[in-house]
Amino acid sequence: MVLTTAFAQKLPSFNYTTSDGLPNNAVRSLFIAKDNVLWVGTENGVSRFVNGQFYNLSEADGLGHNSCWDISQDTDGNMWFASYGGGISKYDGKKFTPFISKDGLAADKTRKLFPFKNNIYVGTEQGISIIDVKTNKIVTPKVPKAKEDFICINFFVYKNEVYFVSVFDGIFKIDESSTIPKVVPVYSGKNFYGALLDKNDLLLSREGFIEKINIKNLLNANYKANRFGTSFVFQYAKVQDSLIFAAADGVYNPDGGLYKIENDKMINVSNQFEIDSKIILNVVYDTLRNVLYVGSNDKGIYEIRLDATIKYEDFKNLSIVDFEFLDQSKFVLHNKGLSILNSSDKITNTILLNEFKNFQTNYFQNNRKKLNTIYRESHDFELNFNIKANEIVFYELVKNKKSIWIGSNLGVFEINSKGKIINYIPKHSLKIGFTSDNKFIETITYAGVHVYDNVYQLQGKHYSKFDNKTPQFIVKILNNKDKTYLISVFNGLFVHQNGKFKSYLFENIWKEKKFKHIAINNKGQLVLAAEFGTVFIVDDSNKFKILKTISKKEIIGNSINFLECYKDYIFIGTEKGVNIYHNEKIRLIDKEQGLKDCIFKTSQIFENELWLGTQNGFYKLNLDKLLSKQKTVEKVVIQSILINNQSFVGTNSRWFTFNSNELTTDYKHNSFSIDFIPVGHPFPNKLKFRYRLNSKNNWSPYTDKPTVFLSYLPCGKYHLEIEILDLNSGETKQFKVLKLVITPPFWLTWWFAIIVFSVLSALVFVVVKRKKKNAEEKALINQRIAETKLEALKSQMNPHFTFNAMNTIQDFIISNDIDNSLNFVSELAKLMRLTLDNSTKKTITLQEEISFLKNYIFIENTRFGNKIKVNLKVESNINAQEIEVPTMLLQPFIENVFVHAFNAEHLNPTIDILFQLKETNILECYIKDNGKGKASFNKVKLHQSKALLLAEERLRLIQPQILNPITTNFTESNGTFVVILLQV
Repeated sequence: MVLTTAFAQKLPSFNYTTSDGLPNNAVRSLFIAKDNVLWVGTENGVSRFVNGQFYNLSEADGLGHNSCWDISQDTDGNMWFASYGGGISKYDGKKFTPFISKDGLAADKTRKLFPFKNNIYVGTEQGISIIDVKTNKIVTPKVPKAKEDFICINFFVYKNEVYFVSVFDGIFKIDESSTIPKVVPVYSGKNFYGALLDKNDLLLSREGFIEKINIKNLLNANYKANRFGTSFVFQYAKVQDSLIFAAADGVYNPDGGLYKIENDKMINVSNQFEIDSKIILNVVYDTLRNVLYVGSNDKGIYEIRLDATIKYEDFKNLSIVDFEFLDQSKFVLHNKGLSILNSSDKITNTILLNEFKNFQTNYFQNNRKKLNTIYRESHDFELNFNIKANEIVFYELVKNKKSIWIGSNLGVFEINSKGKIINYIPKHSLKIGFTSDNKFIETITYAGVHVYDNVYQLQGKHYSKFDNKTPQFIVKILNNKDKTYLISVFNGLFVHQNGKFKSYLFENIWKEKKFKHIAINNKGQLVLAAEFGTVFIVDDSNKFKILKTISKKEIIGNSINFLECYKDYIFIGTEKGVNIYHNEKIRLIDKEQGLKDCIFKTSQIFENELWLGTQNGFYKLNLDKLLSKQKTVEKVVIQSILINNQSFVGTNSRWFTFNSNELTTDYKHNSFSIDFIPVGHPFPNKLKFRYRLNSKNNWSPYTDKPTVFLSYLPCGKYHLEIEILDLNSGETKQFKVLKLVITPPFWLTWWFAIIVFSVLSALVFVVVKRKKKNAEEKALINQRIAETKLEALKSQMNPHFTFNAMNTIQDFIISNDIDNSLNFVSELAKLMRLTLDNSTKKTITLQEEISFLKNYIFIENTRFGNKIKVNLKVESNINAQEIEVPTMLLQPFIENVFVHAFNAEHLNPTIDILFQLKETNILECYIKDNGKGKASFNKVKLHQSKALLLAEERLRLIQPQILNPITTNFTESNGTFVVILLQV
């Protein structure tokens, strides 16, 4: 195999098809609108390419016809769509307006749209039409008679006049000097398929070539032209000032594709841009993003980035092993040998596998005796001299002084700056290197390390693996000033200085065990990547110190493939791409920017370029462009809003965006799904989003989707903020997107609250006033009850009763009846004590009241010589211990019986007292005597007991619900019957 001096260099490109959301792979038109949105016309509708997504429009949305062959935009910003068979459609941001032949259009099969001043010029298959964008008035000039269809394929402007190209009839000028435009022939001919006026040069697409004519000469009837190129060019795109791209369809030959026009030549760049379609119909240039969009008839759209920040060298699809540089040359080690590139990256020499094998074979034949001596050391890693050329495996490139050293399974080779093999060392080592004082290091798998003072004579010292200071399982060797660092995948960091090894792990300097990569930054500090993804920045100049730890969670990717430093930037390669660490920020470069293969095998920085080797060629990253200030999100617009899962189309919705910074809904419509679009960035997949509803709230977690879900928001005001992390630029920006106002139900509004407050205040005032009045009345009642109790007490302990009691005691004493006198005195004292005790209580139990009555009856009956029979009965359904009755209430009624019911002549005087409970919780007390009855009525009436009146008044006060608490019945001869009703 022989490598040529040049190899294919490719710019990043991407292919979008129906699998990515495109409505059809037959792309008939491409257009960059004023807002830098790419519009795509296909055979199945129109699509907008926004933020990496296709948003499709069709006849169902109002488009006149799905077969869209051209797209344009007028001076007012309206979009126009030409269809093949359905006329044209105008879109004003809200609705489509169709125009067909019935409206005055030249034909329904339209090919081209061209905006100029306040008109849209329409090219059809039967001539042209002119539409006023203000009034939508259509004017169709008369065209010359033709043998075939008068197909208008293109327009251009020269000196403020509009010209058009007809496929079968040539070039014409539209004379608009009069009221009715006229079509004036300029250049007759046939088979025209496209045109571009580049300054004074008119490029005309002909059948199989391009015709270049000076426009001034053409208008002066000088038709001398320069012909060049091939294929059928249907559209041109001018990039910057001089670069022109042409979209070509071979039609009859397979020579279609994307071409670059340079020095009157057509150069096919399809392979360079990885365009595999031969039917290219259109091409447009996005000046904002420096991107070329190419439309095909069978494979969708191709997107090509022209900034050349990332270039891909396929290098004949060779697997790259390592890079190194020496003098002005770059050395590329690959699976087929070693290639040397000059300063222009052209291959000047390649050493192939058989040359390595031949050099080793010659060495073996000339040094048999020497090899037998050198190679017999038991600790050496096995070297098989019989390996064939196609079995050679290369490990790495190591630069030392004026040579490049190559490690392989066939041994170690030395290459000079001219790319020639000058030496061979019969040693098999997976990792070799040189110390800072130029001693050769041979790491021996499972057997320690050799350090040779003279690499050519292999004279040096062996360091045993049983010594903890000896490096084992080394993966990288790096020199930094007078120190040589070796990193192990199992045993941490080692250093060689002054002829000695030191282990940072076993000397307890640093406990980190597993390393994969090491580099030096612009400050001379060590940058190390650990096996499990952490990166450390270390100062080991004097005393070992870890300056910075970049945790694995900060790095995008799981496994670190390479580590490089450039200025104050750190490049960390993972399976996800290239992480760029700078000032606490991480950027990511991946397939979206052009790194389609992120399985990096090696890396190297050549001046201002980062080279990354892969299984198939390598990438070159321009660091000056890559590290320059990147474009990022400029603003955020709301694309659509769902409220309670229903699409919301407000009066401010236009051009597919919600053009208001405030949205007000009621409390029933409080769940939102808000789709937004970040504007101004080049790489949508590098954006991460999070939001919060107020500045004091916490941010939501980051997400890749530009959608905010807000469910069941309480009533109130919210200020939706969106924070965007751009991993391409490394910047974070915050945007105030929308003010949300959710109105409360009427019962939570301020006016309703005032009404309720007023009503409640009035009610409270009334209630308080009533309570105050009731309290005053209650106080009066309580005062009166207290007074009646006091009066009752006084009546119970009146002087007459006391005098009678004292007389009774005197009679007992005179009669020398000591026992009865003592007993009487005791009962009297007990009665007086109970009277005093009960006077402080509002109520007492029925049992206590009965005990009090029995005590009183005993005293009174004693005075009467115990002649009066007393029957006191409590029905069984009454719990006398629980039922409470007013204090000192019944005694006056008993006293009234003793005072008025009987006289000395009365036979068998009897008092019956009965307590019974009604179902209505009314306690009835019956007091009946068999006294004089009505005969004593007049006497009672004339001398009514004050205590009885007080008792009735008390009952009316404490139980107003009982209207007649006391009932008294008098009979002629059977005594008196009193019923007292008590609420219990």
